[in-house]
Amino acid sequence: MIVAQIENLNKKYNSYTLGVDDVSFAVKEGEVFGIIGPNGAGKTTIIKSLVGLLKPTKGSVALMQKNAFSEGHIVRSEVGYLGSDVSYFPNKTVEDNLKFVAQMHGVGTDRVDELTTVLELNLTRKAKQLSYGNIKKMGIVMALLSSPKLIILDEPTNGLDPLVKQSFYKLIEKEQKRGAAIIITSHNLQDIQRLCDRVAILKEGKIIAVEEMAALKEKLLKKVTIETDYSEPEITLAGVSNVKRDGKYLTFNYNGELNKLVKYLHSIDVVDFNVTDADLESMFLYFYE
Repeated sequence: MIVAQIENLNKKYNSYTLGVDDVSFAVKEGEVFGIIGPNGAGKTTIIKSLVGLLKPTKGSVALMQKNAFSEGHIVRSEVGYLGSDVSYFPNKTVEDNLKFVAQMHGVGTDRVDELTTVLELNLTRKAKQLSYGNIKKMGIVMALLSSPKLIILDEPTNGLDPLVKQSFYKLIEKEQKRGAAIIITSHNLQDIQRLCDRVAILKEGKIIAVEEMAALKEKLLKKVTIETDYSEPEITLAGVSNVKRDGKYLTFNYNGELNKLVKYLHSIDVVDFNVTDADLESMFLYFYE
């Protein structure tokens, strides 16, 4: 079942400012879909269009087969949303804030306890006393409380420490297993690589690629580190980029056949070498070149 669908979305804020242009994708039940791109690429415009906060200039946005802008109120209870800013009552405790949201959704306190325990969120502190990371954790709990069919998370791991981030990953994997569709935007490409089944790459308001994560991992550049006395300024092997030297160690990215790489390394008197997959950041930059 298709839970969220955008078709030929165009959003102009005025005659000079274009948010997104001809964006299309669909997200099905049980899928984690990532959206990546630099600041100003259109990620927030897409997210706000999905939750009905922006009306498209052209095109359509549907949630559970309902128009997200004009009929969003019909399906809003089935959507969990974490925006860039978390709304809360500053003078109330975390527990009171979360119980208020739980009551709105008809959810018991057991669900509040479950999520706050996983994310190690102190229930007794007033919301206005929380750090940025703890406010983000409270926002994540709010988005997941009702076990919605669609979860939309805008930069969810900003401010989270590494241990809590691992707990967050487990929560998302659990939500996916129960069948939720999940849309994530993130500047942290490790989040995307860890969680997503597919990823859309945005550039200047347009989607320049939508890739299956499994296929994208196969396309990932190889990161090569060699120990050598080779001192020529350039490596002449085709497919090599981003060459850096640090003493006797040389590192570079490689996009090509491994047997050609091994043959070339043999020709330049290598003492030792290591070949690994480059991270998603390298692939992201590759798309932008």
